[in-house]
Amino acid sequence: MNGGFLVLLLAMFGFMYFLLIRPQRQQQRKHTELLSSLKPGDEVVTAGGIYGEVVQLDAERVMLEIDEDVRIAVARRSIASIIPPEELERLDAESAEPPTAEEPMTAEERDAARS
Repeated sequence: MNGGFLVLLLAMFGFMYFLLIRPQRQQQRKHTELLSSLKPGDEVVTAGGIYGEVVQLDAERVMLEIDEDVRIAVARRSIASIIPPEELERLDAESAEPPTAEEPMTAEERDAARS
């Protein structure tokens, strides 16, 4: 009975290893490779959703330019991904024509429209 329990315990550990631990380690390895390949000029997005261009790097921090003359320092480990150039072109094309909303009506204008 103890031998069967031990085999079941080892099988569960093996299952958990391949289901949870191994994929997480692979993801962590890819993220580490991404962070080591960062260079000035790369367009990145942070874990908080901030898009910017890498201006300066150091061991723990990355200086991002998020707009003209607007720079912020973020933790290097908070960089989520590098944006490929095709995605940048798509984002630039979308931001060229910002959507406009209609001016909201005042209470008087709504009353006049109902009459």
